[in-house]
Amino acid sequence: MSGLLEPGAPRAAGLTDDRAVLKAMLDVEAAWVRVQRRLGLVTDEVVTVVGEACVADDHDVEAIGRQAEGGGNPVIPMLASLRERVGDAAAAVHRGLTSQDVVDTAVMLLVARAGAVLTEHLQAAADAAARLAGEHRDTVQVARTLGQPALPTTFGLKAAGWLGALDDAVAELVTIRHTLPVQCGGAAGTLAAVEALVPGRSAEAVGLLADELGLADPGRPWHTDRGPITRVGDCLVRAADAMGKVATDVVTLSRAEIAELREPADDGRGGSSTLPQKRNPVLSVLVRSVAIEAPHLGATLHSAAGLAVDERPDGAWHAEWGALLRLLRRVVVAADQTHELLAGLEVDVDAMRRNVDAVGPALVAERLLREVAMLPKGASAVSALRPALVGGARAKHLTPILRAYLPEHVLPDDAVADLLDPTHYLGAAGDLVDRAVARHEARRAAHLSTDLGGNA
Repeated sequence: MSGLLEPGAPRAAGLTDDRAVLKAMLDVEAAWVRVQRRLGLVTDEVVTVVGEACVADDHDVEAIGRQAEGGGNPVIPMLASLRERVGDAAAAVHRGLTSQDVVDTAVMLLVARAGAVLTEHLQAAADAAARLAGEHRDTVQVARTLGQPALPTTFGLKAAGWLGALDDAVAELVTIRHTLPVQCGGAAGTLAAVEALVPGRSAEAVGLLADELGLADPGRPWHTDRGPITRVGDCLVRAADAMGKVATDVVTLSRAEIAELREPADDGRGGSSTLPQKRNPVLSVLVRSVAIEAPHLGATLHSAAGLAVDERPDGAWHAEWGALLRLLRRVVVAADQTHELLAGLEVDVDAMRRNVDAVGPALVAERLLREVAMLPKGASAVSALRPALVGGARAKHLTPILRAYLPEHVLPDDAVADLLDPTHYLGAAGDLVDRAVARHEARRAAHLSTDLGGNA
């Protein structure tokens, strides 16, 4: 994959390309022959012969791709290539299965394999966010709502917000990866051909296939119940959402007029073809592009699910493949980019403080007006203070207004200074950061105990 119009695509090389798909399909076929051996239907020799032939590099993936149009899916030409290589063992290949069984199960394997990589990237990104949250627990920053300065906050709390969303994405992905189902229903979802092979043991055969591949046994075929696909898609979209929020904040806060954050520098990154002075936030831009595209790819999966007609879909199933694999690839790439972004993010503490000071007393107007209103003649003072705060008055301009209504014995100078100090109106920001970091560490330990590497 060159990635000319998909910058960063090589970060996901080998996870969703044609050879990866072919390998997954061959893995399903080899596993099904092993199941037949466990059921007493074939010999060890057949298992060995088929297993040795199920090597993706031994098959012409381009030829299989060209021939896939004939039957509407790649399984038919793949089987022709496989059977040609196994000789007398060909009778055992694919026996009792249908094309959708192989493709759907192969897709689950691809999700499991790429999902393991994605989990590692997201976990690393969350670790980096946790470090930023802890380091900047008390770094004061302007909180902005609807694009305008609102209250003082901390950069640690902003990073803790990123952290919480990334942690949720990791948790959901870990759960999804450990519940990915095998597909096995035969031509019309009745397991008729499998039941004919092993009367009364077809359900057992499905369970054995799940065991061989490290997937879950769903207890029924899901040819036209596309929940397993849409659940994966929704998980990926939510991960893209979480990363998009990070990237959007970095793009915004790295603007020259704000200049609170800078992406990590790297040779050749961030340059312009015409403007030599620019250092563009390229990683964030690319992550944002995934966050913009991902919901639409997820919507395609839901559209296909709702149009899965009869017992086997006529086109809706086919529409899933490109959308899901692109979504999977794009999110894996974005997760790696997000990790790199957060791991090397440059935080300008001085710029954050300058911006806080530039807003001035308006940043603590909520507290100031509330506290003053509770004092004798406070209502009159509030009426006079409000337009001054809206007009951007500095602290030195507010003191005369206050003194016109509130003498020092009612509101001492040190109390005024306290009311105007943005670091004294951070609410529970520090505690919220501590809780987010502690939650992250607990979740991280739990995820490690369930094996971040996955089963497939």
